[in-house]
Amino acid sequence: MMNASKAKPFEFSASSPQRGRGGKGKSLLAGVALIVVGLLAAACSEIHTKTPNGEPVLMNQEEFSAYVERVFRHHNNVVNELLFVSPSEVAGSSDPVANAELQMNHACQPLNDIASVSAAGLSPDFWTKMKLAKAVPECEAATLSVEKLFSQATNPIAKSPE
Repeated sequence: MMNASKAKPFEFSASSPQRGRGGKGKSLLAGVALIVVGLLAAACSEIHTKTPNGEPVLMNQEEFSAYVERVFRHHNNVVNELLFVSPSEVAGSSDPVANAELQMNHACQPLNDIASVSAAGLSPDFWTKMKLAKAVPECEAATLSVEKLFSQATNPIAKSPE
């Protein structure tokens, strides 16, 4: 059994015989820290995000990873299509497509940042990963919008009636 003279000065257990100034505060702090860590671990096992239409969705980590990869690949395909088209192919509708492309680039920036970090063999930090729950649906919606506008601008038959 430990007595007060052998107690470690920074022991945080509730049963610590050392109860000087701040002893209760330290054990309370340690308890709160354990609860916060537990809540973060539970919160990180499920990701709350939204569909491109704004409907809430709950995914596990594996499902969310697959969703992120699918959106990233789709976004890259649309960007590649835009790179290989001449301005004359976007008959007169270049402004809406260009504006939508700028919005898409902004919405997809967090996703592209994480892909760049991962490609460099690094691991993105916690807060960068947390931004994905909001950024990925926004990127998907913006990519779908560009894809639709681009299709309408390059294919007169696909244009919606005005």
